[in-house]
Amino acid sequence: MKVPIDEARVIDLDAPTVPAHERIVNSARRYVFDCPHCRRPHFHGPADGHREAHCDDSASPYWRSGYNLALVEPDNG
Repeated sequence: MKVPIDEARVIDLDAPTVPAHERIVNSARRYVFDCPHCRRPHFHGPADGHREAHCDDSASPYWRSGYNLALVEPDNG
């Protein structure tokens, strides 16, 4: 079940939530998730919420449901 979090984004209550880290790629902000299934980084636009999986592994549990990205703040301590 998809639930709006603002006028443009949703979370999917049936999809897992995965940690994303912010990176600058070619001068653009991106959220990056390191996929444990295909062992590749998945790059997305910089916002929390539901995403379709960019996974090359059709056996991945993300293949059908996608995932919810949640930014992990860097530990500056």
